[in-house]
Amino acid sequence: MTIGMKRLAGALALGIAAAGVAVTAKAQTPPGVTSNEIVIGLFGPLSGPLVAYGVDPLNAAKMVYDEVNARGGIHGRRIRLVIEDDKCNGNELVGVVKKLVTVDNVFILHGGSCTAAIAAAQEYVLREKVPFVMLNAAGDNAVFPATRYMFGSFQGTQRVYGSALAQFAVKDLKAKRVAIIVHDDDYGKANLAAAKAVVERLGGQVVAQERIPPAIADITAPVLNLRASKPDAILSGAYPAPAVLLAQKYGEFGMTAIPLLQSTQGMPTPSVYAKNVGNPDALKNLYHTWSFNDIADEALHKKWVDMYKKYYPDREPGPFMVTGIPSALAVVDTLQRMGRDLTREKFVEAMEKLNLKSDVMTGPLQFGPGRRDALRSVVVVKFDGKTQKVMPGIFAWNGKDGN
Repeated sequence: MTIGMKRLAGALALGIAAAGVAVTAKAQTPPGVTSNEIVIGLFGPLSGPLVAYGVDPLNAAKMVYDEVNARGGIHGRRIRLVIEDDKCNGNELVGVVKKLVTVDNVFILHGGSCTAAIAAAQEYVLREKVPFVMLNAAGDNAVFPATRYMFGSFQGTQRVYGSALAQFAVKDLKAKRVAIIVHDDDYGKANLAAAKAVVERLGGQVVAQERIPPAIADITAPVLNLRASKPDAILSGAYPAPAVLLAQKYGEFGMTAIPLLQSTQGMPTPSVYAKNVGNPDALKNLYHTWSFNDIADEALHKKWVDMYKKYYPDREPGPFMVTGIPSALAVVDTLQRMGRDLTREKFVEAMEKLNLKSDVMTGPLQFGPGRRDALRSVVVVKFDGKTQKVMPGIFAWNGKDGN
């Protein structure tokens, strides 16, 4: 080999080696992470009929991140958000997720207020191996069975609500005969299964099970069936409109001596629920589950409202604002525990070790290798239409009842 050829061969070898180092370095740099920022894709329904579930929660999550940035960021990196509107629609959400991953190159996804829309993106998320932290969606079928990259239910699932009401009915109200009314969908199925399992495990008897369509207009027959079963307590997993119809018929049929226990989703805004029921007598024996500590703590409520109005002075926060806080706190806690060495897989592993206690939630936010539902502990609140009184104790789902 001539001297010239040797020099050429040496140059080529050095070039290939240098290229290999460059490729390796690039491969080791995760998407959405630079020396001074972490890019997060934040999304929710910012338009459309379900906008109330998205604007304030998304603003609240952004507020949490803005507070972190105001304190200097996380280990020298600021959080930069790319915000999108998913309209609580499956096709829209999938499009948003693909854009955030392939165009904006975000580190993680943080968003989604509607479980059905999120479910449409699960296959893509798992294939692309992108961590997806749900904003405030809490449906059971988004987290059961657990999948590696999906984290959610920061307000509790239907398993949690059904379990909590059943525990309170049997243990605290000493109910022996329990009637249950839920919807004939996946939410109702999960609520009923957990409630029934807890009642029976604690020595009670489920004497009636009514499953109604979410769009039911006349609830007379199911309520009469509940009354005929002569229960000591009635557990409801109804949505807002049917929950109001249930309370109205419950009052009309003279059933108010029987405690009525309502899952959270039926009265997301208790004052509005009371106004719509329109009968104070129907509320005198009413209890409901709740996931947030601010419901009977005015100082805590004021703290978060004041923070919100600092960032959004022209907007009065709606009742769903607080639901955007816990998932953002979980992301921040996870990033803080990870240090400077960030990868998507390490984020998943760190999320699996989450054990976050905050003033806003009724219980710890926790995940694990086989667990993707964050909150399993809630409180039960007595509500007479005006005053909220938190009952003693925390009511936790054991992770087994109803599975």
